Amino acid sequence: MGNESNDLYQVNLSDFALFLSVMKNEKAYRNILSIILDEPKVEMEQVKVEEVILNERGKRAIRLDAWGKTTDKRQFNIEMQNDTEHDDTAKRSRYYQALMDTPLLKAGRKTKYRQLPPSIIIFITQEDFLGRDLAMYCFEETCLELPDLKLNDGTQKIFLNMTSKNGRKELISLLQYMKCTRLDNPEIKAQDGRIKELDRIVSEVRTSEEWEEVHMSILSAGMERGEEIGKEIGKEIGKEQNLIELVCRKLAKNKSPEEIADVLEEPAERINAICTAAAKYAPEYDTEKIYQELHKEAK
Repeated sequence: MGNESNDLYQVNLSDFALFLSVMKNEKAYRNILSIILDEPKVEMEQVKVEEVILNERGKRAIRLDAWGKTTDKRQFNIEMQNDTEHDDTAKRSRYYQALMDTPLLKAGRKTKYRQLPPSIIIFITQEDFLGRDLAMYCFEETCLELPDLKLNDGTQKIFLNMTSKNGRKELISLLQYMKCTRLDNPEIKAQDGRIKELDRIVSEVRTSEEWEEVHMSILSAGMERGEEIGKEIGKEIGKEQNLIELVCRKLAKNKSPEEIADVLEEPAERINAICTAAAKYAPEYDTEKIYQELHKEAK
């Protein structure tokens, strides 16, 4: 689409909805985790998105963004945390890590804590809430009196910061790709095969019918956890731009205006107006120009 080069209207991997849709894919999860950990041979045994963790009373306590278990039995949770200004990210990570162990423990005296697997919490942020200009901050339990003495309780917290360029080239490239999800992003300095494979998966997700439905439903709901696009260009403009993009994708598949209006559950008059404006820019369908055309006619 013509507007995919325009960051204002592009949904990136840093946006919650696309992040979840992509992280369902085991290869995508593996490639992201491999780059973060700097472990080329890491392999996944299981991945889940929006995994609900119950507290000790059996009630829902948290919903993990992207949970995964590697073949060596380490468990991970990767969170896309875009709001660090209005929350305490460090304490959130503490809470999440504690509750990750809850389903693994059995009540009573026979609980064997040595059976707890290593657990790693990874928070990906768009702001440097720790303020030291690093792309990656890793924390483990250590002795204050003897800093070289580790507790070895199997826990680790990792915070990734998209604003910093101080870190491994592959990691910086991954974070910049998440921030602006295009392979021609000039901030991607390492043309790593894992990022290229990730991009192929992202492209598949973006062109799927499932993503179109998810994308539209989230926009209709006001993008509960990911209003970055709406904040950039105004919520209503963002919704209209994305509706235009969905209409253009349907037109590219030779759908009629009537079929499009029915599938998207939008008024026929509104869809007809978009289709009329879009016809001037077929087959590339530059959605930004279509948007301008619609509002030029409205004046």
